[in-house]
Amino acid sequence: MITLDGTHGWVISYTNKHNISGKVVEDINHGDWAFCTSVKPEWNPDKLDMNISQFSSELDRDVSIGHRGGIVVRNGRHSGIFNVLWPFDDHPDVLGKFIKGEIWYDTPEGKVEIAILESRIFEDDWVDIVISYNKSKKCVTLQTREQNQEWKTKTLEINGQIIDYSGSHVWIGCANAFESCPEPQFYNGHIRCLGVFNSVLSEKDRDKFYKEYHDFKGIPKYFRSNAHKRQVYNFEKMNPLAFTNFKTTTPYKAFDFSGNGNHPIIYKREWGVY
Repeated sequence: MITLDGTHGWVISYTNKHNISGKVVEDINHGDWAFCTSVKPEWNPDKLDMNISQFSSELDRDVSIGHRGGIVVRNGRHSGIFNVLWPFDDHPDVLGKFIKGEIWYDTPEGKVEIAILESRIFEDDWVDIVISYNKSKKCVTLQTREQNQEWKTKTLEINGQIIDYSGSHVWIGCANAFESCPEPQFYNGHIRCLGVFNSVLSEKDRDKFYKEYHDFKGIPKYFRSNAHKRQVYNFEKMNPLAFTNFKTTTPYKAFDFSGNGNHPIIYKREWGVY
């Protein structure tokens, strides 16, 4: 498990400079994909950067009304999973808790549109989340499960193709931590697993991931890909690009159990360009 305080994030590079990875995150640009995670966000507005603002005609200025944090996101036109505090339309003084899935896409008319799926969250405990994209069916699916509850699923068909995310990293705990990004959308809270797959997971495969991720273990001495895949859980048919439970770590890195070498790396905004 990792804990994020709203000042930094983690990143998986879209490719590998030294050609030592197996499959790379860039591969999800060319087919189906799924992001899986389990989070326990901080929902107390007094402990959050209220980074959503709205113009108040009464005060003649922008006022903060909510919070948005990136949980698992591809940078650019930010797409992925977010936790959002947002006032209800009929009770603007009450903040609702939501998990949102967002994807930008190009329409046949040449416009860029956003597909948004949201799931209201009722408790302050752990939430399992899956967002996936089925390229052939052109549909986005968001699945959420609060602790001791059943899965909730929402699906939206998009009229177009996902925009080109070539060169975009996968960020964990923010939308983009680069100092050049004016809206990093840092996440506050806990994250206890991450899965990036080049496929849409069946219910059986989804449940296998959430049942088994707690017990992933690294190899003590050798990190050779083929041996690693045999020893650890065989998720190969799910086409994994990276998955971790953040238990096997160094001070700067979490181990990727997929065998592809796509290890999430801690990243702080003041470090400059990755």
